[in-house]
Amino acid sequence: MSPRRRTLTLLALGGLLAAAGVIWFFSRGQGLVDQTLAVQSRLLAGELVGRERKAGVTTVVRNVDKLSRDEVKKVRDGMAQAWRRIQQDGIDAYFAAAPEERDTLLDRDIRRIVTAGELWFATNPRSNGQPPKPRKPKPQDSKQEPKKASSDERLFEAYRTAVQSRARKQGIDLPVWMLTPPRR
Repeated sequence: MSPRRRTLTLLALGGLLAAAGVIWFFSRGQGLVDQTLAVQSRLLAGELVGRERKAGVTTVVRNVDKLSRDEVKKVRDGMAQAWRRIQQDGIDAYFAAAPEERDTLLDRDIRRIVTAGELWFATNPRSNGQPPKPRKPKPQDSKQEPKKASSDERLFEAYRTAVQSRARKQGIDLPVWMLTPPRR
């Protein structure tokens, strides 16, 4: 092979590598959103346990680090939506179950709540690892009568009390900010 031909071959190969690098740079986030949402859904559903669960949370953290701000928002919104749906399913299953089956359901939901808290931090690149500060309640007008709780709110409060009690018995520190009433 002549020196001129070798130089042209090396330049062509270098150009192809540069083009591949540019394509990779601009397309690296596509597909990560869907992959991250899928892993989050599996984690929240309780499909991944033990080492698989830890690896799944690590995957979400790594993927979020590679995503743009808009993609992270999409992932976080997807996580919040999936969490509300799974939480409501857990509440419905708890009240539909026989009393002897409820502890098993609470244990499952405690694992899900802990996972949801980890995912909340994983999908927040600006997180400092501390739970969010609760908002200050708005001052009540003294003339207004206190609002009566709906049956859904009473059921949720009974469920929240049961979950927190069960977690305390097991010595598990729950991310209580994840225990918010699901929106209907």
